[in-house]
Amino acid sequence: MKSRGITSLTLCALVAASIPAFAQWGTQATLASNAYNGTVTIDSSGNLVSAWYQNALPNGTAVNEIWASTAAFGHPWSVPVNVSGPIGVASGTPSVRGSASGNATVVYTSPALGGTYADHPSGGSWTAPASTNGVNQLYVSNDNGDEGLAWGAGQTRVGAGYTSIGVVQRPAGGVWSSATTIVTGAHLSLNSSLVAPDGSMAVAWESFNAVCGSRTCTTSNWVLHVSTRAAGAQSWVDSGPLLGPDSKQHFGQLAADAVGDLGVLTISGSNIVSLVRHGSSWTAPAVVAATSVVSLTACASDSAGHVTMLGFDYHVSTILGVDGNLTNNTWGQVASIIGSDQYPNYFRFAMSSKGTAIAFYSLVNFNGSNTVWRAVTRKGPGVAWNAPATAGTSFDAGGMPDSVAVNGAGQAAVVFHGYSSDFLTNILYTNTYQP
Repeated sequence: MKSRGITSLTLCALVAASIPAFAQWGTQATLASNAYNGTVTIDSSGNLVSAWYQNALPNGTAVNEIWASTAAFGHPWSVPVNVSGPIGVASGTPSVRGSASGNATVVYTSPALGGTYADHPSGGSWTAPASTNGVNQLYVSNDNGDEGLAWGAGQTRVGAGYTSIGVVQRPAGGVWSSATTIVTGAHLSLNSSLVAPDGSMAVAWESFNAVCGSRTCTTSNWVLHVSTRAAGAQSWVDSGPLLGPDSKQHFGQLAADAVGDLGVLTISGSNIVSLVRHGSSWTAPAVVAATSVVSLTACASDSAGHVTMLGFDYHVSTILGVDGNLTNNTWGQVASIIGSDQYPNYFRFAMSSKGTAIAFYSLVNFNGSNTVWRAVTRKGPGVAWNAPATAGTSFDAGGMPDSVAVNGAGQAAVVFHGYSSDFLTNILYTNTYQP
């Protein structure tokens, strides 16, 4: 089985997770039933906001809406509220992001508005739905609440890529910009995006060639770029070719710090490499790890520029991590972060601007009954990962965890799922971690 996960950090090499976990997970709670695609955020004080797609009421009546709930850390969740109104089955994939001060935004797709959002001010109520002016693809934000969306458009067939990449941005407390096209071309791929601590936005993308037959496309000449827009600037700047032309896609993942350094972790030949921009100049690639050892699955950074990359070994028996930094683009050794746990399924990874981090995963369910959901946490840069701990269980479900979030104090929240015993109802569960 091959696994993939998406949703960062020390200068020192990771060590195997063998330190006892003295902190506590709470008791898992049911967030919603007949519900899917749960997502969660946590602010600096531990206040939680969650949103999900509510398919039906308990009696089976279809509703097809985005619902949301809030909670203070360690307290019960509020009664869910309908955020969206009816949006249809095809629109049920929300994403929620929040600022350190507690303001939250949910983004989803509606038939009437396309890309749609609603705000939840700290201590307030949800606003009416309104248009983001964009497409609900890569939704990114920072601690201040600056936000951005990046998407590909003009896809003519699978394997041929996009013909343009668009973005919209929104400063904290402001309005969404008009859509901007940052690049056009015959064949484009959208890799990743981020909003840096200073409010600047970056998008990693690639151009390539494609020759398409009746069933498949043969690709070549992959060239990696990073486009950026500085906070307050009016235009986007293309880095120019950073790697390539190469025979295979690079899959660049972005990282940034609070002093303007920008990094991209990416595949180059048989290695995962890192390039860093200081000012306007990019460094030469530095080797992070061999692709024969670890997959490039998730990458994140804190405001000081400590970066962590997580991925699977190719026997899918453990999750591996490697740490580096954006200041001098040096990297430590690859090592397992989940101790004696074996055969993790997909995982979610989150890291705060202060470097606290969590990786949340299920173990592959070999017995066909309960799935065990596990997590490892870390207090910050230079600190070893705590031993794996059980964050919850669910009946006959696994795969990708729904969502995970962590704040600068190390408080974390997770959302995961399972079935009812009759296999008819999907249930969203949640739990919290107190360091």
